[in-house]
Amino acid sequence: MPDSDTSPSSGKGAVFAIVIGINDYLATSEFNPLNGAVNDARMFEKFLLDPREQRGLGVPAENIVLLENAQATRKAILSTFQSHFLNNPDIPDHGSATLILFYAGHGSRIEEHGNLIAPDERVEAICPVDERTKDENGEYVHAIPDYVLGWLLSELAAKKSPNITVILDACHSGGMGRDIGQARNARSSSTAVPLAFDSHLWEGKAETVQSFHLWAPTATSHVLLAACRQDETAREISYDDDNTVHGRFTSALIVRLRKLVLEKTTYAELLDCVPKWSGQTPHCCGSRRDRLVFAGNYPATGPQSFPLMKVQSDPARPDVVGVWKVKMGSIEGIVPGTEFAVHAPDNRFLGTLVAHSVQISETILAPQGSSELSIVWGSRVVVSAWKNTAMVLRVYTVPDFPLVESVFPAQELTRGRPGRLFVRSPLAEEADLVLRCDKTGTAGEELVIEHHASTSREAERETRASLVQLGGAWRIPLLIDGIAHFNYFLERHHGAAPLDGVSLEMHRLRGTFPTRTPDPAFGKDGNLVENGAVVFASDPSAKYAFTVRNKSDVDLFPYLFYFDPVKYTIHLWYEPSGASGQAAPLRRQDGKDGTVTIGMGSEHAFVFKLPDGDKTSSGFAKLFVATQHLDLSWIQQVTSPLDPRFEGTPRDRRGESLGEVQTWDAMMVILTMTDK
Repeated sequence: MPDSDTSPSSGKGAVFAIVIGINDYLATSEFNPLNGAVNDARMFEKFLLDPREQRGLGVPAENIVLLENAQATRKAILSTFQSHFLNNPDIPDHGSATLILFYAGHGSRIEEHGNLIAPDERVEAICPVDERTKDENGEYVHAIPDYVLGWLLSELAAKKSPNITVILDACHSGGMGRDIGQARNARSSSTAVPLAFDSHLWEGKAETVQSFHLWAPTATSHVLLAACRQDETAREISYDDDNTVHGRFTSALIVRLRKLVLEKTTYAELLDCVPKWSGQTPHCCGSRRDRLVFAGNYPATGPQSFPLMKVQSDPARPDVVGVWKVKMGSIEGIVPGTEFAVHAPDNRFLGTLVAHSVQISETILAPQGSSELSIVWGSRVVVSAWKNTAMVLRVYTVPDFPLVESVFPAQELTRGRPGRLFVRSPLAEEADLVLRCDKTGTAGEELVIEHHASTSREAERETRASLVQLGGAWRIPLLIDGIAHFNYFLERHHGAAPLDGVSLEMHRLRGTFPTRTPDPAFGKDGNLVENGAVVFASDPSAKYAFTVRNKSDVDLFPYLFYFDPVKYTIHLWYEPSGASGQAAPLRRQDGKDGTVTIGMGSEHAFVFKLPDGDKTSSGFAKLFVATQHLDLSWIQQVTSPLDPRFEGTPRDRRGESLGEVQTWDAMMVILTMTDK
């Protein structure tokens, strides 16, 4: 994190934190006492307070609230969230303050029948110190469910700042393993929370369509750093140096926070540096996980850059030595022969590597011919020549097109720059895009892009944008690159269609938050999808959700994207939480279909609005499934290529071990909304 006046760690009002640590629960028959949770809270508070020269964040003490043991009641936790975060006058509304919520203590699960569409009808929760006792009014004290915290975080992101980090060193599993250290989970599940118990938080508020599930992998309100996956146990152990007990996760996390260069480290990269233990796999989720730690609420943009990882040899080519690995593969369009430009950490061009072996999510690279490259640690690569005809758009310019030199310059420096994703087509009938210009009066020239690609043409036949809107003619190649990225992944499918029995369903919902379920009155048995399409009338009050269904005998990981053919944006709607090694969420059990629901119960529901003046609008829901966990988040194109701030599609991938080639497939549903 930069040590400057604009750093989130410098100056009063830049960073605010609530830090909670609970060892001694009041309901002693229900909770084992912990030994390290308060130590964890104090250790994290010290990290916040320590100045930058001591590798801390330098947060003013008045910006931190520490709740320990008896202070951390349910009422105190929720009221502190309101006073210190939501209603704090020192935090500017709609600003960029860094907001941190840290919790160390017991976690639990709550039996909430009808609350979520889930196999066991349970939600995760954190345990306040007085859970399972009675308060001063004689009322039973419940756990704090994840959808309550998720709602508050969404309110906070909308009112104050979306730069929110949640750190949980607690179990959100009911497991009771004790083989290594003390487990941070209650002895039994928490009592169900009445649905009306916390309803005062959202009653009378129309917006209940955000991601209120705290552990949602694509939550938009916050980034979550969790000590373990939902089916695992968070542990605390005694450290030999001073016999002090700490949570394994908190101890390892703070060590990395103090050692890493935070201004160059994303949340996902930070978690990659934290060890994984047997039965405890720390994980990171949230749509902002590829942003800098604590340091900004701006999108990660820029050229397609990937870190390099050194490997000893290519198993498929033992004759090739001095090879490297990059975490992108066939699903991203890499083929043998694809060329990568190598850049040092200071952006110096070092040379070219060529793809040798291509797997589903990683590729082995080696120098061209017999040449050798001196590649320093921390170097990254960008694709300089795709060598994949399916990914490259053919572009035709009409004879009187005045901007040919901007699109196809006669002389262009290509060494070390990202490879363009388009080539010139000599004939209009062979082109994917046709470019022409129209006069628009005082607005000047307008670029017109005719779509000849089959899928995109179903939704939009042409796109118009003034050169002023684009930011100048020189940005046209960037625009076409963005369209190429959009079209390639929209069209992407497995030629052999190996995964029969996987389907994507869409539902209109009934009920209210947090108990929304499919309405069987709409569609066939509640499913609106018919022959790969959904046609529905615009209704601002209607809420929708999706189900991914797996009837095959193969366990699968699903990824759902939305493609907007008007803006050429790609948004990730769902991905599995956790990382490599987790159980596949789409798996058949006891003869029942494997299902993943997206947008039901207290999860993110979807609302679709017809643009003003339009009679119809279309978009595409694209589902990828694979037999292994993949990081496909980089496929997103959140900033429109039509936006002058668009700088290319960001790509930032982290290392995993080489594995066997796995199976994947893709399918698409076109969504069409009408005005009646």
